[in-house]
Amino acid sequence: MSGVAPESWRSAAHWALLAGGSAGLSALFGIAHVPAALMLGPIVCGALLAMRGSQIRVARPPYLWGQAIAGTLIALNLDPAIVGRTVEIWPVVLAFVLLTLALACAVGLVAARLTGLDREVTVWGFLPGMAGTMIALAHERGIDSRMVAFIQILRLLMVIATMVVVGAALVGPPVPHDAGAPLPDALSTSVAMLLGLLGICVSRFAPIVPAGASLVPLVALVAGSLLTINGINVAPPYLLVAVAYFFLGAQVGLRFTPDMIRTGARAMPWLPVAGALLLVLCAGSGALLSVVAGVDLMSAMLATVPGSVDSIALIALSTGSDISFIMTLQTVRLFAVVLLGPPMARGMLALLRRLRPPEG
Repeated sequence: MSGVAPESWRSAAHWALLAGGSAGLSALFGIAHVPAALMLGPIVCGALLAMRGSQIRVARPPYLWGQAIAGTLIALNLDPAIVGRTVEIWPVVLAFVLLTLALACAVGLVAARLTGLDREVTVWGFLPGMAGTMIALAHERGIDSRMVAFIQILRLLMVIATMVVVGAALVGPPVPHDAGAPLPDALSTSVAMLLGLLGICVSRFAPIVPAGASLVPLVALVAGSLLTINGINVAPPYLLVAVAYFFLGAQVGLRFTPDMIRTGARAMPWLPVAGALLLVLCAGSGALLSVVAGVDLMSAMLATVPGSVDSIALIALSTGSDISFIMTLQTVRLFAVVLLGPPMARGMLALLRRLRPPEG
């Protein structure tokens, strides 16, 4: 026991630092009117601890529960009428979803040329969607999942930082996540907790579902939408939302370990350049989508940027963007990435090999 106790105390101290530091940073970001402050605090604090060698990690159940609570928050802010109008223009939605996938694959190829990394690694690294899903799928294919993880986390951090800055510039001070929502009560808290448990169970006991962990917030979203339509309050209390985004943000930040940085160091600084190129291309497609679909520029950009559903949702809520439109496109893209992303990447790489066969 004497050998275990110091390590246990160290982990407890790191968790206390993470919780306290995240709360403090989130409060400071909130005072500075930075969008998505609840998520940025844990990301920054987690990254600082991880780079200092901390070994603590967010376990899978709390992370999945955080996704499910985020899903209830999304569901609370969905407007069925806007979702219906978005579905009516499904050819436009599908075209821009496929455009984002194509841009991600193309930037992955550019990154391979700039860095000298394997093309399949960089393409998988830049595929949008849930980072954990892409890393797991890459590992199953025998690809260098450590480098894929580095590119995925770097891309996600760049998307979050960029959209927070763009949101502050275009929209101004953030909107509280519960603005205009019914006040949470015992029933809404119970419903949010049950949806969280449902999300964990779906991911844990339905392994045949592709990317089950990625579908957890969607399960909560669908269930929450049905309850909202039927007049049942599903507003999660602020504390639940804060804890959920603590787990989601910390899970991203704590992955930025010294080992991961060393893994990606040989590809720097070209990987951030490629990530910036992808963001510029997606911003251009977002501007085009704004004109075609008749939505505001911030909503269109959030609908097309290659971020995760939960992070984009919180930024959308903080900027008062059209969450229904954004989540419809992001949800369609999540399914498209899981179903079409791998075959699209394989097809593009096979075509390149035929056009430019290896020497010898």
